[in-house]
This record gives sequence, structure tokens and C-alpha cells, in this order.
Amino acid sequence: MVKPQKLKELVINFNTMRYLKILSIISFLLINGLGEHGIPTFAGIGLCIYQFINDILTFIHNNNKEISWSLGLIGISTIICISIILLAKKYKDRYLLALSLIILLGIEIYMSGVLRYYDKIDPWFIFPMLVFLVSSITLVAKSFKKIV
Repeated sequence: MVKPQKLKELVINFNTMRYLKILSIISFLLINGLGEHGIPTFAGIGLCIYQFINDILTFIHNNNKEISWSLGLIGISTIICISIILLAKKYKDRYLLALSLIILLGIEIYMSGVLRYYDKIDPWFIFPMLVFLVSSITLVAKSFKKIV
């Protein structure tokens, strides 16, 4: 039987995990790109999905020869990783949670263009990226922590 104090700590711990997940995902979606038209990540994901669906429909109807598979891969994998993070249980899916956060970090590095436009880094990129990194690291650390 679990003592009441331990049960209270367990409930607070689960609520903290839920808030960290939400904070991590919102900060990920609000990171601005650094390119010529620096758009937030949520808009970039929407554009990727739109272009991928448009390419598929154009291929079907007009027999177009090109489908941008990379945009589809980025958009679909981002949506899948975000849903995995939201639905992950605390101890059961901790490796999947860590992998999803690493994949989101890689997608953000690619989509924001930080390797190409590193001289244009501004506070609208730094602050959401730092919040995403800190909340993700805290989330992974809390998910690997054992309940006593």
C-alpha cells in the first residue's frame, strides 16, 4: 500500500510531467526560422504537409513527375513525434519519449536553418529554443527517475 505522502508526490510528479510536455511542444512550435522568410515551426509544418498533399494530388490528376518526399517526411514525422510525446506514459515509454525529443531537435535544426544562417540568430530563436531544450532535458531526466 502506498503511503499518502508518496501518493501526493506521485500525483504532483505526473502533473509536472504533463506541464513539461505541453511546455516543450508549445516552445518547439513557436521557434522561428532564421532564413530569409523566418516563419515559426507550426507554419512550416503546415506548409510541408500542404505541399506534400498538393504534390500527391497533382501527381494523380496531372501525372506530374515530382513529389517532394522530404517535405512529407518532415511534416508527418513531426506530427507523429508530437503525438508520441503527448501520449507517452511516464516509465513505460521513456526511451520512445527521449527518441522523439531528439528527432524533434533534429527537425528543428533542419527547418530553422541554424547551420546555414547562424549569423542571423536573434532572441525570437534563442528563447523558445532554450525553453524547448531545458524542458526536454528535464522531461527526459524526470522520466528516467525511479519511484521509490
